[in-house]
Amino acid sequence: MSSMINLHLSRRIQHAITGLILLLLSYIIPSYPLGFILLMVATITFYYIHYKRIYDIEWDNWYITKFGTLLREHELGEWEGENDNDDNGNTDEDSASLSKSKHITNKDTTTTKYKKRRSRRKTIPSLPGAFYFLLGTTMSTYTFSISIARTSLLVLSLADPIAGIVGVICRNIGLNISWKMLFRMILRGNGERGGGGPTVAGSVACGITTILCTYVYIPSYVDNQSTISSSSNNDNSSISLSFNARLWIGIITAITEAISGRYLPVIGIRIADDNLWIPLVVGSLILLLNED
Repeated sequence: MSSMINLHLSRRIQHAITGLILLLLSYIIPSYPLGFILLMVATITFYYIHYKRIYDIEWDNWYITKFGTLLREHELGEWEGENDNDDNGNTDEDSASLSKSKHITNKDTTTTKYKKRRSRRKTIPSLPGAFYFLLGTTMSTYTFSISIARTSLLVLSLADPIAGIVGVICRNIGLNISWKMLFRMILRGNGERGGGGPTVAGSVACGITTILCTYVYIPSYVDNQSTISSSSNNDNSSISLSFNARLWIGIITAITEAISGRYLPVIGIRIADDNLWIPLVVGSLILLLNED
């Protein structure tokens, strides 16, 4: 359990640090066209590496060795024969669990295990969240003005990992409930605390963090007065938000974080990763709710 918590925290911290570094670079490198071009190149390169590791075991071995401790289970993938019954008589499911545990705690053991794979895929790894992080940042940089793009990136960097960390902490101290369990209690009158999926505590943390992040680059709206012009370089637009607007942005962003990357039976599709949607949703809402 402690290993899984450490893995979760390390992934979230890496997520936040990456976003903050990109945010700092936006003050050094012009966002458009140079910043956009560099982000686009990085995104394409990341996708190419992912494509290579799907079909080339040597690329996959290298990738897992370097970044395996930051990957989620569905981002690892399997090769044929990887999770067959082992010498201890473990089943495929048991072996998968042991593989994940060893992978988290011992890189050398993981590297040795992956070198024994066969050359045909059993399951194809999903694109990692880092790819969608780059893609969402690239699209928001191209679509929005610099102040909105920075706000979107700041929300993506902080709100998403804070939601995950708060959810894990509340789950461990027994004060957590998932949205799935909450809806089950409301509709059926029964349910248990905990469970997988997005959590109420995490969503609240995401919404509050989003609201606070909007104050960094977007000034407040003052009734009966003209909006305050954004002072960010290369941004000549006048943008301001009321508290109600920020509240709606926080609520909708929290909902986006909760449903992204998950299968929704109501509409029959799986929503793309939240790292793609959050910056686009935040930026679009700022434009829509701008009080100018």
